[in-house]
Amino acid sequence: MMLRALNTYIKKPILVILLAIFLCTAPFTSRRAEAICCGCCSCLTDVEFPDDLIDWIEDWIDINLYIFIQLTLHRIFFMDWEFWQENLLPAMMAMAEQLAAVAMQQMTILGAFFDAQEQLETQRLFQQLMARAHKDYHPSIEMCEFGTRIKSLAATERKGELGTYTLSQRSLDRNLGNANGSGYGGPRSDIKTRIDQYLSTFCDRRDNNDSLDSICTTGAGVAQRERYNKDIDFPRTVAHPWTITVDLTNAGAATPQEEEVFALASNLYAFDTYFRPTAKTLENNPARPVTGAQQAYLDMRSRVAQLSVAEASYNALIGMKAEGTGGSRTFMEAFLQQLGVPAADATALLGNNPSYDAQMEILTKKAYQDPRFYTNLYDKPANVERKGAAIQAIGLIQKFDLFKSYLRTEASLSILLELAVEDLQKEIEDAIDSIDTQQE
Repeated sequence: MMLRALNTYIKKPILVILLAIFLCTAPFTSRRAEAICCGCCSCLTDVEFPDDLIDWIEDWIDINLYIFIQLTLHRIFFMDWEFWQENLLPAMMAMAEQLAAVAMQQMTILGAFFDAQEQLETQRLFQQLMARAHKDYHPSIEMCEFGTRIKSLAATERKGELGTYTLSQRSLDRNLGNANGSGYGGPRSDIKTRIDQYLSTFCDRRDNNDSLDSICTTGAGVAQRERYNKDIDFPRTVAHPWTITVDLTNAGAATPQEEEVFALASNLYAFDTYFRPTAKTLENNPARPVTGAQQAYLDMRSRVAQLSVAEASYNALIGMKAEGTGGSRTFMEAFLQQLGVPAADATALLGNNPSYDAQMEILTKKAYQDPRFYTNLYDKPANVERKGAAIQAIGLIQKFDLFKSYLRTEASLSILLELAVEDLQKEIEDAIDSIDTQQE
């Protein structure tokens, strides 16, 4: 830009104008001044100029001409010769290209840094999620213990319910005098069967001041002595053991515990059965809508129904203490041994196949008597929450058992209430019948 400005400046006739001004306004005394004046302005031939001015003008002209010539030569050299076209311009173009390439390379490096940052942050996020998943979804041994203890609970409960139903059916068969039962022939047959069983199985020779020694036919072995009076001893027969060897789902011979349970039920409920009416006495009488024998039979069935409600609690208790499937017996024995119970006692408590009651005893009570349960709560928060959920689930099972117990209690209370008002109901019915008779 400066070269172009100087070139334009030199081309303009400023120099000539200035020279003319100086030549035409100042006197010249030298011949040189005259010659210049004659060449430029004929009217100034006689004018004389100071020597200093002439020297200054000459220097000024020389300098400007020199500058003009040098700028022109520089322009020719710089723009038209090989220096610019073949050397400087290609070098500057290459420099610009290299600078652009380096700038792009710098951005590539910067982009690589951004990519690396995103990759590392993503990897760190994945590692955090992996660590959290490993922490949250790594179950503890205590959670496995919950699952091991409860794995056979449902099957055992179902088996106990079937045993409860079988006991109820056995009681109905005995009270109704069905075939192949102890009460098929009436109260005499039932009492005779029970007496024979007592003398051969449950009779204790020391009872009644050792006066039963002459009638008892029981043995003197340890196993036989263990069964003395178990037909009337509810704690030893039912309440104390966790598991009773009672399996009413098979068709084999009755076990000693099954005999004891049946005998205790016979002594507790319907110890004196009803006489069996014959089919002849139950025939319809055209003269009367309901005969006396038919009414008595209906009353008997009413009593049997009331008795079955009362006996349902006993049957349900036996069902919960009956043998289960045994899926968790080995673990439960090991758990009791960790609590300090000897191996033989643990096996005796649980039996070969732990009952529903035995499994619930472990789940709802014994499990929390182990100090390790509380020390193991120092665990991952997710596992602690899982343990809490498992405990709540077991609590719901126990509450449902209590609910069924409440239902049986309500049924028993309703039967007691009905028996309490039965006498009053009969008095009212008798008064109504007497009024109708008098009116007739």
